[in-house]
Amino acid sequence: MTRQTLYQMCPLCDQGTVVRQNSETVYRCDRCGLTIKEQTLFNFFKKGRLSVESFGDGDYLLARQGLMSQALAADPLKVAIGNVYTDEQLAAIAAGSFDILRPVRTVLAEIILEQLNEACFIQVTELRRGHGQPLTEVSSYLPTGPVPRQDLVWQDKGNLFCTTHRFVFPSDRFTFIRLDRKLVGVKAFSNGVAVQRKGEDYATYFVDCFAHEAALIAAYVLAKVPSLAKSRQQSSAKTTEGK
Repeated sequence: MTRQTLYQMCPLCDQGTVVRQNSETVYRCDRCGLTIKEQTLFNFFKKGRLSVESFGDGDYLLARQGLMSQALAADPLKVAIGNVYTDEQLAAIAAGSFDILRPVRTVLAEIILEQLNEACFIQVTELRRGHGQPLTEVSSYLPTGPVPRQDLVWQDKGNLFCTTHRFVFPSDRFTFIRLDRKLVGVKAFSNGVAVQRKGEDYATYFVDCFAHEAALIAAYVLAKVPSLAKSRQQSSAKTTEGK
């Protein structure tokens, strides 16, 4: 039997329903226009893989560069789309507009909420955590290139959650990184994000995400941590001078 509803709640707008259209392989949100296509093999054998055809109205440059070229299963695609915001919204989040953020409603996020009593606003799946080069540049949420692999020492793998007050990285070590004044730097890359803690001679890298996810995490950290405000102002000043 053909599935008519892909997502009861649209992961992009949190309002509509993503349902099958007249085409047998296309689903669309009835509110925001998110359009998803089911991939096929030889035009008849469905592989259960989906890709984004359109995010609807808005400037989604970062998300288009990475996510629209990927074919994923329904559940991981839903999580990845849940981290998609327009470029204007990302800038607003970095400036402190938390009301833009959509809460994560996955089962894993609910478990985090129950255990910590903290809302979860970002979930990124299947990341590798490593210790690498310390951050010495101005903090930024705009990806500039891939994560530097030199001297990168892998620690573990897991899913990253950004909650009201911390990073939560459940794995065999269950890592917590508080979003407080001891976090003195953050930088987004095209395939990951790094954070720098005061007094540590290495930065903590989370690798293997999409560029739009790295930008979202870094924007959230920039807004949450007061000690990064100066870096954000310096970055904005450099951007203005370069125009």
